[in-house]
Amino acid sequence: MKNALTVHCVVKNEEKWIWYAINSILNIAQKVLVYDTGSVDRTVEIIKAIKSKKIIFEEKGQVDAKELVKLREEQLRKTKTKWFLILDGDEIWTKKAKKELMSKLKNARSKDWAVVIKAWNFVGDTYHIHPESINYNWTYAPKSWQGWANLRVVSTQIPSLGIKGEYPLEYYHDKTGKPIQNYGTKHLILLKNRYFHTTYLQRSSSRKQDKNVLNRANKWKLELGYRLPKGTKYPEVFYQKRPSIVSPPFYRRSTVETLVSAPISPIKSLRRKFLRLYTPK
Repeated sequence: MKNALTVHCVVKNEEKWIWYAINSILNIAQKVLVYDTGSVDRTVEIIKAIKSKKIIFEEKGQVDAKELVKLREEQLRKTKTKWFLILDGDEIWTKKAKKELMSKLKNARSKDWAVVIKAWNFVGDTYHIHPESINYNWTYAPKSWQGWANLRVVSTQIPSLGIKGEYPLEYYHDKTGKPIQNYGTKHLILLKNRYFHTTYLQRSSSRKQDKNVLNRANKWKLELGYRLPKGTKYPEVFYQKRPSIVSPPFYRRSTVETLVSAPISPIKSLRRKFLRLYTPK
């Protein structure tokens, strides 16, 4: 199949969202390769509770930044489909985004090497989004295509496809060694629909457990953010029946977090404006 997908997922301490992430892409995946790298919360238990023959789960133990990229290389070698989808344990796809993706892959041309999708990045709770979700200008996309974006689907038919770097700055490249995303619209498909990203929310059973994960110590953000745009629909998986060990997806931040975020938010906004990180509307 032209649009057959293998999913690559490497996780650690993702008990809050991993059930939603994996279940959100199961219906479009041929296989889901999930590697756990030493979770000490309920992540492994939750993954094993997802009864699907598509999931190939392995516990790899603790890894450092270089070793994590080696695991991604291993997943790449095991991939037999034309495309693979990179899924982190905090990324949840919607039905509309999946439908658009599969249509694009089915009609992809030989020059279409990868797919980039924008994200609604929750901040504070599941009712607010980080300003970058709307105002960020992704370097390799047209200026009119605003919003935080990630390269998330890659073709295995890219000449001499490989991966370089250390987590979290690893990148997939072609035979020249050039990062795939650097080609912009010459080789990239940009989706109109979005997925949801919980990277700034608590992802493990405690903040302490979150801090024990590579590059996650500074992920939690205190900021008011914006309300989700009117008419935006949450991922359908948020409404599915879930095991009792899976936390409910919807919650509001505490009054204390709101009070702390109020004076911080305008300062952060001014800083972004001064550093020209993106152009607010």
